[in-house]
Amino acid sequence: MHLMPPKRETERMLTIEKIGTTRRLVARVQLTAADFRRIAAEIGSPPITARKIGFVAARRAETPQTVETLWNGKETVNTARPGDWIVTNLTPDRQPLRDKDGNVNTYVVAAESFARLYEAVSGGNDYGRFFSAKGVVEAIQLSGGFDLLAPWGERQTAPAGYLILNGEEVYGNQTETFAATYEIIRQ
Repeated sequence: MHLMPPKRETERMLTIEKIGTTRRLVARVQLTAADFRRIAAEIGSPPITARKIGFVAARRAETPQTVETLWNGKETVNTARPGDWIVTNLTPDRQPLRDKDGNVNTYVVAAESFARLYEAVSGGNDYGRFFSAKGVVEAIQLSGGFDLLAPWGERQTAPAGYLILNGEEVYGNQTETFAATYEIIRQ
C-alpha cells in the first residue's frame, strides 16, 4: 500500500509494505509529525503514548565522533558534533543495556534537543552522568519494521519496531529496545 503524498510534496515517498499481517515502513525522506499522523491513519493504528523508563548515561562530545547504534545488528550511524550528547541506555539497575551479542545501545542526541528530553539525576558510570527522560512520546507499532531516513540524515533500519514521534522529530526504535526502555501509558 502506498501513502499518497500531498500534491505540494510530490517528492516525498512513503511506502507501507504489507506482507500478511506485517507492515514495513519505507521512507526515503525525513518524516514530519504530519507524516506520522498520516501513517497512523493509513495503517489504522492509533498511536500509543509511552514514556521512557529507567535511566541513561550521557556525555557531551568534545570532538566529532561517529556513533554506530547497534541492536542485534546495525540500526544506524550518526556523527556527534562538539556539544552533542552521546547517550547510552541503561537497565533498571543502571548498567549499560546490551543486545544478545553484548553490544551497548548507544546513540546521539543533538545539543539543542538534549535539555528538552533529559534531566540530570545523581550518579554516573564510564558512559557518562546519569539522566532520566522527561515527557512522553507517541508510537506506532510496525510489525515488519522500518527503513527510513532519520532526523540526523542517516538511514535507520530494524526488522520490527516502532515509529516514534518525540516533539517534532520522527524516528524508529527497534522492538526489543522499545520494550526495554519504554513503558506504555496509554493505548
